[in-house]
Amino acid sequence: MHGRLRLHETLQLRAVIKLLAFARRYLASYLPWYVGGTLALAATNWISVTIPLYLADGIDALGRGAEGQAAVWHATLMVAVLGVTVIGVRLVSRLLFFTPGRLVEARVREDLFARILEHQPAFLHPWPTGDLVSRLTSDINMVRLLAGFTALGIVNTVVALTLTTTQMMRISPTLAGMVALPLAVGFAVTLAVVGRLFAIMKELQESAADLSDHVLSSYQGVATAHAFRAEPALIDAFDHHAERWLGAVLKRANLRIAIGPVLSLAAAFNVFLLIWVGGPMAIEGDITVGELVAFTTLVAYLTGPLRGMSFILSLFKQAEASLDRVDALLLQPPDRPEGAQGQPAPSAPPALSIRGLSFRYPGAEEDALTDVSFDVPAGGTLGIFGPTGSGKTTLLRVLARLYNPPASTVFVDDADLRSLDLDAWRRTMTLVPQRAFLFSEPIRDNILLGKGTDADLQAVLARAALEVDMAALPEGVDTTVGESGLTLSGGQRQRSALARGLVRDGALLMLDDVLSAVDHHTEQQLLDSLTAGRRTPTTAIVANRLSALQHADIIVVLNGGQVVDQGTHSELVAREGLYRDTWRRQSERVSA
Repeated sequence: MHGRLRLHETLQLRAVIKLLAFARRYLASYLPWYVGGTLALAATNWISVTIPLYLADGIDALGRGAEGQAAVWHATLMVAVLGVTVIGVRLVSRLLFFTPGRLVEARVREDLFARILEHQPAFLHPWPTGDLVSRLTSDINMVRLLAGFTALGIVNTVVALTLTTTQMMRISPTLAGMVALPLAVGFAVTLAVVGRLFAIMKELQESAADLSDHVLSSYQGVATAHAFRAEPALIDAFDHHAERWLGAVLKRANLRIAIGPVLSLAAAFNVFLLIWVGGPMAIEGDITVGELVAFTTLVAYLTGPLRGMSFILSLFKQAEASLDRVDALLLQPPDRPEGAQGQPAPSAPPALSIRGLSFRYPGAEEDALTDVSFDVPAGGTLGIFGPTGSGKTTLLRVLARLYNPPASTVFVDDADLRSLDLDAWRRTMTLVPQRAFLFSEPIRDNILLGKGTDADLQAVLARAALEVDMAALPEGVDTTVGESGLTLSGGQRQRSALARGLVRDGALLMLDDVLSAVDHHTEQQLLDSLTAGRRTPTTAIVANRLSALQHADIIVVLNGGQVVDQGTHSELVAREGLYRDTWRRQSERVSA
């Protein structure tokens, strides 16, 4: 029991620390807004608790006949003026609280997206795409509510409770003490029930992320589902995820149903107490009838913020859970072994030197590369060949620093690759991956990605053998491609991705089997285009068709993650091995 209590206290302390850190990072700069909003809320509540006093004066003045007419009209006028005034002041208070919430939402969204781009792919592997989308949308929306609506609700309840209690004490301390007890009990019950909401909200958000990821993957694979008649399996999986999400939603709804009537019941009980105790007090003259009406109005007014507080607290717990999920991405520093001051990346085509490179993917049990060594001269071409799973793509990923290599294994112009500034290295090298990804944007935007002119675009279309293809499309380069470029053929997608790499004219160009979907004539045209830019970059080409590698300065043959042979094309075909056997088979196939 004591252990569970200590654990609960520790979790509560961590939650408070996390909220304070969030406030320091994002809310502190908007402190003037919150101060202004708090003053506006104070004015709103002061007006709201003052109106019943004028109402009491008017009711009591009615009992004085003609002598009280002036007081009645004065009270009526003041109630009307204050009623109109409170509308404007309340509007100002909401603007002053909700605006920082929206601004914080924008800042968190920008920071989170920027942090994701800073990380390497290994960091994102534990989170499915749907989960990341959920964190970037619904969880950030809850953070906005925390900074805006929830903050307003908490401040409003505290101010309303303070001012209303003060006014009730001025009217009758006896009645004030009497009605405080049911409200305090109701509020305590609400806090106890809301405490269970954090775990439920974590389950709800995780189940929503799983459901989102399943829907996204099903949409992306709908053609495969149709081809293999796998629709029932996808529907069953959808039902499983949806039922888990629905169960969490119902748990949350049951909690809200449980706490919703508590404060309403306390308010109703207070009305009974006021009639039972306050009525005789008014008859005996301890308080006036107007003061009894005013007291009843104040109790009714206070019940609203307290009843809303149950909803505010539930939102607070939801936002707390969402903040945990956002911080898991936002606060994790990127894996940058070069530190804040990395060495500048080379601007000219670099020489590459690999020395005893062994690499294992995070969580894997075996190395993907083992003791790999070779050299590539500056401006030279490296060919990489090997069977499926031999480590070809892994080698390019390490050279691109999508994964950090071990220290002192990969050198760029005699500088350890890990010591180079990663952002600068990304700007100077270009990796065209094996699976060509295109955004659902016009082909022009897919190739240029915000950089380059129309002249650059036309030049690279010629180099990538895309001019004829673009002329055949309904809107040419302004044709919007479908999801992941599915409206284009495989060869068009590959050449569009290649054009994207060529237009950047980097110092290091890495091509991961991007010529597999083109014919031999187009392949030769594309290979010739690699040297047609403003300068000849150091180039690494992964290919299973050896005709794409025969002009490379050095060819590395991988098998099982190890270098089993290396040399020029003529050297490799002159000696027995995997390369020569593959060359003979491919040559016979072409001849046939």
